[in-house]
Amino acid sequence: MKTTSNLPLADHFRQQVDNFLLFLRSERRAAPRTLETREGDLAHFGEFLGEEPDIAKISRAVVRRYLSSLSQAGLAPATINRKLVSVRIFFAFLVREGLMSNNPAANLVSLKEPKRLPKFLPADAMLKALRLPNLTQAEGVRDRAILELFYGAGLRRQELVELNVEALDFSNLQIRVLGKRAKERIAPMGRAVRLALLEWLRVRESIKQAADEKALFLNQHGERMSAMQVYQAVRRYLTQVADSDKAHPHVLRHSFATHLLDEGADLMAVKELLGHSSLSTTQVYTHVTAERLKKVYQLAHPRAQAGRAAGAPAAAQQQTTTSRSSGKTLSKEKSS
Repeated sequence: MKTTSNLPLADHFRQQVDNFLLFLRSERRAAPRTLETREGDLAHFGEFLGEEPDIAKISRAVVRRYLSSLSQAGLAPATINRKLVSVRIFFAFLVREGLMSNNPAANLVSLKEPKRLPKFLPADAMLKALRLPNLTQAEGVRDRAILELFYGAGLRRQELVELNVEALDFSNLQIRVLGKRAKERIAPMGRAVRLALLEWLRVRESIKQAADEKALFLNQHGERMSAMQVYQAVRRYLTQVADSDKAHPHVLRHSFATHLLDEGADLMAVKELLGHSSLSTTQVYTHVTAERLKKVYQLAHPRAQAGRAAGAPAAAQQQTTTSRSSGKTLSKEKSS
């Protein structure tokens, strides 16, 4: 095994984190957001380690104490699990490099997380959001294309940020997308997406600063938009049609998948469109549609709730009328 440096732990740890991030960037082609997350998690772990004498001697007990400190600090299970993953793959890298003999986080069990269904926008709210950008301004034309692309192709935020103009294939109505772990996939270009992109490309020519700028979406300085700038642009419109917890680009991706399944799309096809490596990841959307069907049933079916038998009190009969009316409204919404 390679010997560790004589540098103080803080310095030596920082050096190994930098090496690890370089490995993720160059060999794993990790997304900028992933690199940012891993770096933040490991910096936090480094602060916890403090004056541990030797990075090679960090034990499972030390990692357990770290996880316990996170729980005591009131962090959510999902956050703790993410930090554990960051520490685990960092140690796996150090083992690979010969700086540790074993991975002290290898078999530590993740916390059980409460199941959360993906948040999405109903179709009518989605259509309202798409009409909000001011198409008399370059920013509005760009934002309309961003919204259409998120909802019409189900892209992740980083995928959209990294899109170049050359990825657009108008002849075959498709978009070449570079997903997680540099996995490439083809996304469809529907009519609305095509029209929005063509209009944006026309405007883009007038604001780009560099003749060789490849980025599809540009900020006011004519440079590639950052992930935060895309988030802010999307949030500006979604907060006008939905609660703030749904004002996020990923909600548009969730809406894309949910609406496809609502209209009978094949689960395997949706998996490919989303770029999921596992079908189980896509199956969570089937729970969303199932929950919606349950709510429609509870509201609309005369025998779904107690007190609806023949001869029920007038209040129950009134409830039946109201529920049926709600059911009709929901049916109209679904068909729109």
